[in-house]
Amino acid sequence: MSNFNFSLARSLKLLGVLVFGIAVIVIFIRLFSGLLFLAPVKLAFMSVVLLIGLSLFSASVIFPRLLSRGTGIVYPIATITVSIMYLALSNLISVWFIVGSTVWYIGWELLALAAVIGVLSVLLFFSKRESDNEYQVELEQSNKTSIHMQLMYIEASLTAEQHVEGILPIIHSFKALKERIHASTPFGRITGNSAVLELENTIRSNLDYLQLYMRPNTLVKNRVDIQRLIDETRALIVNREVLNVR
Repeated sequence: MSNFNFSLARSLKLLGVLVFGIAVIVIFIRLFSGLLFLAPVKLAFMSVVLLIGLSLFSASVIFPRLLSRGTGIVYPIATITVSIMYLALSNLISVWFIVGSTVWYIGWELLALAAVIGVLSVLLFFSKRESDNEYQVELEQSNKTSIHMQLMYIEASLTAEQHVEGILPIIHSFKALKERIHASTPFGRITGNSAVLELENTIRSNLDYLQLYMRPNTLVKNRVDIQRLIDETRALIVNREVLNVR
């Protein structure tokens, strides 16, 4: 049902843009057809400007997210608004210079196009930064959830075997590790530091191995390796924070 609604919305946008474009072209021909013999060069430039404006408007309506790369509604609306303003301004300039200098006409049209490109560049910059920030937040949340689930599984496995001789020191060490992880900077937040990234990958790998050692038939006989991994992982967490401070 959602795919049908999306397809219908896309079809309606295409139809609306097509009807609008045809209407603008018909009006343009009706108003300026007389220039075909009086000023054919100017008419050609005016037609190109009109088509550029219509193309920009059509693309911004049909593919607003593609142009702005924004994840919200602000940037697509801004892109559509800018395209409408350019469409109106470029054709207003055409009317102003209908009997004026062709050189001045081309100059003003290029200035208008440059201004629009500049505004769109600013929109692209901020929308890309917003998109990157959202991706970073999602990555951080995903890492946080994944590590939290691993810690829960390991803790539950250790608790289930707490009656076994020699497990209590491991449980205490693991609780200290868990507290240290929760108190540290969330995984995925630190960017641009390859050393920190490598440590985070090693820590996640250690937690994976700890999960494997937590199987009922391997937990007891792997007590030494489990303790070593817990101590090593805690040291890696400390090193990660030190590198982050630097």
